[in-house]
Amino acid sequence: MDKVGFVVVGLGMGSARAQQIAQIPDAKLVGVADLNAERAKSVGEKLGVPYVTDYRQFLTNKDVHVVMVMTPSGLHAEVGVEAARAGKHVLTTKPIESSLARADWLIDECRKAGVILACDFESRFVPDNVRIKRAIETGEFGRLLLGEARLKWFRSQQYYDGWHGTWRYDGGGSLINQTVHWIDLLQWYMGPVERVLAKVAVLNHKIETEDTGLAILEFRSGALGTILGTTTYPPNSGAEYTTIEIHGDRGLVVCRDAKIQAWKADPDTPFEYKGPKNSMEDMIEAIRQGRPPMVDGPEAKKSLEIVKAAYHSSFTGQPVSLPLKVGEAQYF
Repeated sequence: MDKVGFVVVGLGMGSARAQQIAQIPDAKLVGVADLNAERAKSVGEKLGVPYVTDYRQFLTNKDVHVVMVMTPSGLHAEVGVEAARAGKHVLTTKPIESSLARADWLIDECRKAGVILACDFESRFVPDNVRIKRAIETGEFGRLLLGEARLKWFRSQQYYDGWHGTWRYDGGGSLINQTVHWIDLLQWYMGPVERVLAKVAVLNHKIETEDTGLAILEFRSGALGTILGTTTYPPNSGAEYTTIEIHGDRGLVVCRDAKIQAWKADPDTPFEYKGPKNSMEDMIEAIRQGRPPMVDGPEAKKSLEIVKAAYHSSFTGQPVSLPLKVGEAQYF
């Protein structure tokens, strides 16, 4: 194919992704869709592409190869399954879905349809993050001992006055929506998680789920880890941040806001990242090269399972072992 055709469904954060797609040389933005007619019209006219309120109108278009799903999390499977059954590849925003059962449904339907399913974990394409992964793979930090992921952000009550912070459409709160990018990185770096002990709470918002979550992880390797994610940080402080910290018996890395702040590796191998810059470029390569995407369905499900284990642990007061049994609790 000359160019890979994309349609973006959901134009909240999806409007930024649509603009990115329009600027990728090997991509073609075929159209955009949003239930809000004014929003669809505004984005469509700005980018010079057709716009609709019903994304299904694009599913019979032969120029559409990929449907990018930027809807609320709990609608990813619904849109993705219809796209897959129409023979379109599927790229969802994070998390892959709001529950493990719905994630499995989406993964299974894409597999049956023979289409690619990928999840937009954008941090996987940040050069400093890839550098950390390569150093771990080549043993430059030695045997990994401890991994930490922290997110301290602010979200207003107005932000939550909708689908955010609901079990059905968000699947949780600060852990699954904001912190999930760094949870994904932590498990990517440290390997499979064996056990989770956690506590989540609503400290400063009126929501169903949590605005603060803490977890202790035991990795299969024997290493330990921690997660902290909150949307209660004071606003306009200039102090909001995200951090990943990893150390082994021979080295360490501190990565704050996607930039390496401290580094000690043995040996310290030169690194230059030449891969795709984002999930859309990765999808294009996956289609053309016949390879899996960087974050396929089963890979995207790993961070979701860690988050759901954290919720289950908090609500039962007990450590939770992975893998989880789907259907064990309503928030799965």
